[in-house]
Amino acid sequence: MTATEFVGRLRQRTPALSNTRETVYSVLFGDRLGLAVFLATVVLFGLLWRTAFLITDSYTLANGLYSLSNGQLAMTEAAYGPGLDTPGANRYGGQWYARNYGVVVLSLPAVFVLDLFTAVVELRIALVALWSLALLALVVQCSHYTDGDWVLYGGTVAVLGLFGLNVTLAQPLDAGRTHLYALQLTHLLIAAFTPVVFYRLLSRMHTRRLGLLSAVVLTAGTPLAFWATVPKRHAVTGTVVVCIAYCLYRSREPADGAVITQRQTFRALGYATVGLYAWVHAPEALLLCVALALVDIPTAPDNSPRTLARIGIVFALSLLPFIITNIAISGSPVKPPRVVSRVGSLSGNTASGASGSGGSVGGGSGGSGGLLTPLAPLLGILESGMRPLLLLGGELVSGLKTLQQQPDDVYHAFVRSGSASGALDNTGEESVNLSLLESAPVLVAMLGALPVVRRLRLPSSMADRTLSADRVVDAFAITAFVGVVLLYNSRLPLHAQVTARYLFPLYPLGVYLFVRLPAVRGSLADHWDVFLWTVAGTVLIGGQVTVVFVALTVNGIGEAFQLHALLALGIAIPLGIWALCGRSEDRAGQAGTVLLGAATGVATVFLLLTTVEYYALGDAHLLPMMRALGELLALY
Repeated sequence: MTATEFVGRLRQRTPALSNTRETVYSVLFGDRLGLAVFLATVVLFGLLWRTAFLITDSYTLANGLYSLSNGQLAMTEAAYGPGLDTPGANRYGGQWYARNYGVVVLSLPAVFVLDLFTAVVELRIALVALWSLALLALVVQCSHYTDGDWVLYGGTVAVLGLFGLNVTLAQPLDAGRTHLYALQLTHLLIAAFTPVVFYRLLSRMHTRRLGLLSAVVLTAGTPLAFWATVPKRHAVTGTVVVCIAYCLYRSREPADGAVITQRQTFRALGYATVGLYAWVHAPEALLLCVALALVDIPTAPDNSPRTLARIGIVFALSLLPFIITNIAISGSPVKPPRVVSRVGSLSGNTASGASGSGGSVGGGSGGSGGLLTPLAPLLGILESGMRPLLLLGGELVSGLKTLQQQPDDVYHAFVRSGSASGALDNTGEESVNLSLLESAPVLVAMLGALPVVRRLRLPSSMADRTLSADRVVDAFAITAFVGVVLLYNSRLPLHAQVTARYLFPLYPLGVYLFVRLPAVRGSLADHWDVFLWTVAGTVLIGGQVTVVFVALTVNGIGEAFQLHALLALGIAIPLGIWALCGRSEDRAGQAGTVLLGAATGVATVFLLLTTVEYYALGDAHLLPMMRALGELLALY
């Protein structure tokens, strides 16, 4: 009996288990291919997992999780880092508090699981075993799409071999950093759903093949894998924006019977996603909420009071963790920990000034003060609710002014980060901050929107102004993209970005926008095999050439980063020219597909070398075989 026949008989004997499995596929992954995307992403992230602190801000989250696991909301002990006053920590009422409490709370179960593993087996062996199980599950899923059992049997032998290799090379893992590992595992799992939801969105819009190829571009052609295991909000934001887009699309699908209820459910889930993300990073959540509302409400088929009330209730419930945490720390439901230390004293001074002013007005015009007194609580609530919107509006206006008054800074943040003749930044240190385009050269394909916009025609009637489901998502992606650019324009360029991490939402939004272009979509659909072979060839062959060139000519990490920046811009220029032409027929489509694959491969080579060599972090790779590979390279 073959393995396939055995699995088939097992399904027939356990229909309940099969139904449960199909339900899990549908809810979490969409289908079996979505599960394969998730497993492949987890395996990739595990390969690049480094069990060390990349950014000092992560010390704050680790200490916050350490205190919370011991029953304390405030940080009482610096279990990680030099002290409690690390970047990202906020002081209020004589105590230090962390930030991003959403992911801190979500990491609590991971702490308990890792502690359980530590009590049973050596922690590194346990984590290597989990990674090997994920790889084995991926092999099993892939075997369903091939003829015969050669993938299943051969893949199983390879997985066992890799597990044995990692166990042989394993060294003890510091069990005292459990909270860091828990944070990294939580971020890894959240980030792994970014390509999954992206695949589900594009496969519903177009085809499963295009959805899969788009997930490959997003995962391999952007810095998603680099930030997936770094305890920062960036990878979480990528998942959030993709989930909002997916919910927005499902809320506009053709309504027929039970689908109407699903549409309303997904519409509410979009706002719930924003509300939950406020528990992680309130400013970006507010921006996404405004972008969602601006697109959703004017285009919704149903804006009845009952529908809006239902959405409002779901949104309010999703904000409860955020509100409760704020009240517990600052006493204000709308003041998150990250703004306590900056505006806490200012808020106090404002309150005192308002009180004095109120007394003066009462003395001069008692009647007017008497009329306003009963409305004071309501006015206070309205003022507290409007203040975040006013602050957001001010940031967006400031970003627009920066775009007009400081175009050089915008150019360095989005196009060219440093100098081709030098490797030093403005502080005299090695320049390791790539621009948005240098980090993901595939984004230059967005230039293909210019000929598309030029050919657009204004609607001739009101009926033509009704947006379809995909057009609504397009509008949200454009609105959110512009909003993120304006929000961070006045702050960029910044140090310690590596790959424009503050602009991380632009990566999934940008990939979505250029995949939606007819030329890109048609080229990928017609020449998908050329794209995959080009990516593989660029990584396997071009990666070796890059390694040799870096080893022979580059001196220091700054020069290495500038080399990768030039490689990215070198492939971005012809890709941008092709995108502007807007053609996908015959050889033009093949050429565009090759350029897309090469741009994706160049980003992948940078990702691999950055993780394995440039930022090895003291050979702290989770998988011992990756540590051994990093020691073997030693490029400079």
